[in-house]
Amino acid sequence: MQERYLGDIHDYFKFLFLKFLSSKLNMKVGLNWYLVNPSEIGRSELKKKDGEKRKFLYDKELKLYDKVIINEFKKFQKKQFRNLELFTYETHLKQYINFFNEPIHFKHRKQWLERSLYHHRNQQIIFLDPDNGFVVNKPGRISMKYVLAEDCRTYLENNKIIIFCQFQSFRKKTLDHLKYIFENLSDCNVKASLPVIRNRTGPNTFFISIKPKQVKINLEFILEKYSLQHNKVELIKVV
Repeated sequence: MQERYLGDIHDYFKFLFLKFLSSKLNMKVGLNWYLVNPSEIGRSELKKKDGEKRKFLYDKELKLYDKVIINEFKKFQKKQFRNLELFTYETHLKQYINFFNEPIHFKHRKQWLERSLYHHRNQQIIFLDPDNGFVVNKPGRISMKYVLAEDCRTYLENNKIIIFCQFQSFRKKTLDHLKYIFENLSDCNVKASLPVIRNRTGPNTFFISIKPKQVKINLEFILEKYSLQHNKVELIKVV
């Protein structure tokens, strides 16, 4: 997550989901932004102009999904107003979500992850929101844009349900891409078996959920209920 993406269409679908999840389970969920300063990644990252998909704010169908979120997001149409700290302080979503706003740093990733875990000590479910999704091996500073296997294992070993955002590949078909991600997770001793939420947002995103065996929350039921809420959301069974 980079601050310039605040309030874009992917943020909208993320918060629709987290608000629903929190409401149905009657508990706050955690959100780890995986906040990255693009200058720490490199010059090429600073030159990117993505994150400007804002037409959804005036889409007749989409704006009916949640008018409160839409009205809050209209403040961020201009890039200079995208301030993550201010957003998390003011948003109505703070009654549903515990935000972890600390930026990730390449040289101190382990300590950052530990602080995230402490910050979310009272949350059973934590949503991980990297720029790109899960990756097995991504050397260098670009790795800050991904969820790593060690991140997943750390949360799971502490009895946390994790859900992470994954952008759909342009080179693979939907099911093939999901099977590839599930296989990579399995190779890292991280077992994913729950159905996946797919958001038709151009590019599409997936919400991939992983639950420790000992956790009794019936997350599959909640995912099924959520997938019926909106036309642009569907549930995909991978295994």
